Amino acid sequence: MNIVMALLALGILIFIHELGHFWAARATGVRVEEFAVGFGRPIFRFRRNETVYRLNWIPVGGYVKMLGEDNPEAANAPDNFNNRPLAARMLVIVAGVIMNLVGAVVILALMINLYGMPTGNLKDIYVSNVVPDSVAQKAGIQPNDRLVAINGKKIVTQKDFTNEVQANEGRPVTIQVLRDSKTLDLQMTPIRQGDKPPMVGISIGGTPVYEQYGGFLQNTKAAIQHTGQLTYLTVDGLAKLVTGQFAFKDMAGPVGIIKITGEASEAGLSNYLHIMALLSVNLAVLNLVPIPGLDGGRLVFLILEGLRGGKRIPIEKEASINLIGILFLLGLMVIVTFQDVFKLISP
Repeated sequence: MNIVMALLALGILIFIHELGHFWAARATGVRVEEFAVGFGRPIFRFRRNETVYRLNWIPVGGYVKMLGEDNPEAANAPDNFNNRPLAARMLVIVAGVIMNLVGAVVILALMINLYGMPTGNLKDIYVSNVVPDSVAQKAGIQPNDRLVAINGKKIVTQKDFTNEVQANEGRPVTIQVLRDSKTLDLQMTPIRQGDKPPMVGISIGGTPVYEQYGGFLQNTKAAIQHTGQLTYLTVDGLAKLVTGQFAFKDMAGPVGIIKITGEASEAGLSNYLHIMALLSVNLAVLNLVPIPGLDGGRLVFLILEGLRGGKRIPIEKEASINLIGILFLLGLMVIVTFQDVFKLISP
């Protein structure tokens, strides 16, 4: 079921992205020959007017095939993509990115109206995992222990626990846990490992804490603001990856994304919607990266055309460069997928 929910989320986000290209193409007078979600052989297909609609078996990616992309015989057709004004073509290219950002706002607005905004804090917290040979394991803490108090202070949220642990580096703390209807007092000393803050060696689970904003307009405003924050964090993360501040091994490919999205669906609809919004923003930002084969790469060709006074780069040369970019992206996807699989099978 996790995989189904993850593929459903990806399918919806890809559909939103391609719908942006489709609507913009139709609005600017470009003939759309195919609208497809997924790659490979079709699960089903049908034709309506001049467009073939397809749902394909490989549920990663999608495309909008426009007149003029691979049929030279239509070179003089007025609804050929290449014959439309430069501004119209640029709109068609960036429309998928715009739709993903709008989609993120809509998804977040739905989540906030139903649940509120996640604060990143947890309540009703419990021990989800204990690090082997950690001070917590040596003190006797076990998975599923419910955290009740620390140094006599009641634990209401995760931050109550974390703040007290970090404030007592090198000093013993007494943690009260509830296990099988019995209350236990366990003593341990928070320690620092490397540049990480003091910790005792446990992972914490619990119920997410949400912040309510009020009416529909306030919630929609919060959704727009949070989409902006997610966009900034995505751009910042990409910049740090390029400059080497983030390691390549920290990237997640299709397998990793499916795993994360599936786990979010298990945690509840609010988590699932939040991950969907984050993925929608990521899809928007990554598509604007100026790599041939992506929307950002195609946009670069159009910008160069504008700077050259309307003289475009020959279609054959542009197609060859795009092919190199696509091969590079496919190779990168294979590498990241192997990395994801290795993470799954590694202890």
